[in-house]
Amino acid sequence: MARPMRKNAVLKLGGVGALAVLLLGGGLQLASAGENTGSTAAQTVNCPTVRDKLPAIPASAAAGVERELANLDEEIARQNERLAKQAANPQGGANFINNAILGPLKSKRVAVLDRIEINFNRAGAQRPNLDALATCGLNAPGVASALNSSVKAGNAATGGNNTTAAAQTVNCPTPQLPAVPAQAAANVQAELANLDKQINEANARLAQQAANPQGGANFINNAILGPLKDKRQAALDRIEIAFNRVGAQRPNLDNFAACGLNGAGAGNAGNGNAGAGNGNAGNGNAGNGNAGNGNAGAARTVNCPTPQLPAVPAQAAANVQAELANLDKQINEANARLAQQAANPQGGANFINNAILGPLKDKRQAALDRIEIAFNRVGAQRPNLDNFAACGLN
Repeated sequence: MARPMRKNAVLKLGGVGALAVLLLGGGLQLASAGENTGSTAAQTVNCPTVRDKLPAIPASAAAGVERELANLDEEIARQNERLAKQAANPQGGANFINNAILGPLKSKRVAVLDRIEINFNRAGAQRPNLDALATCGLNAPGVASALNSSVKAGNAATGGNNTTAAAQTVNCPTPQLPAVPAQAAANVQAELANLDKQINEANARLAQQAANPQGGANFINNAILGPLKDKRQAALDRIEIAFNRVGAQRPNLDNFAACGLNGAGAGNAGNGNAGAGNGNAGNGNAGNGNAGNGNAGAARTVNCPTPQLPAVPAQAAANVQAELANLDKQINEANARLAQQAANPQGGANFINNAILGPLKDKRQAALDRIEIAFNRVGAQRPNLDNFAACGLN
């Protein structure tokens, strides 16, 4: 599912001077759906399916095999919940997921796969070798984990794998702020960060709900969207108060409290929050804010189109996600240069085009080419992403 292209905004800070430029120069915008300041969407485990690798299951072994296949799926759901929590509240170092999630998961899978083999052996059938199916990797955010529990006991495996529902994400409106007084800047920035944190937490809960559904038809509205609205209203109220305290006109932000839902598998508009595999592999316009209303010295930001991807094959997901992250990094770097240019102008009329937008286009084209190649290498149709290389300015 391709994500709609949307402009997003992130407050970019490059020290006190850049803060003053960005905040005083013009209206701030909050990126609408959790794409800000380094947060990541929840990944899911990518484990090889087992059912479709099994020979015909003897009737006397069917109950035991089915029980162990269900155990594999339950373990996948548990680890997906842990990954969702990790996305909302990162902990540990660079190897935390490998050491605390994927490593223990492999050990548990080895034990379950051994029991499946033993079930065949006990029934007098040839014992299959399932060792190669123990190790799991990671899907990109939004890609569902493949499961094993869709075929009835006693049947030979025929590739009848199931997948968990792709997680929905919250779709929150972007608060439109007037120019922020310098005295209010720190408080406003803190509350914008709170809004992002709230979105990340809600998305983590939605990921858990997709992996392990609970409650009735209104569970998401009552347990996730309702509380999110209340938290957003409180943060928006504090932003209004920050204006009022320094003698500025208090903006009315009430209309920005309520959030809806993106479709299942559709990522939040913005930085690396939507998952490869459903056309939402996670590149947005990091920092594409409208910081500036034509006032002298206001920092502009790049306005880059969001690559629209077809479903990403699981084998290509890691490479695609890495390149989408590169695209976001390139945008961040370009926005930092634009902030420097606003604070200390240099060059002539074409400086931004020649020194920032031109090189950015070249870098984006290289990353987009690598995404296309990632599809091609796994036998999928190569998408044409050339139209997403060039950026303009907000």
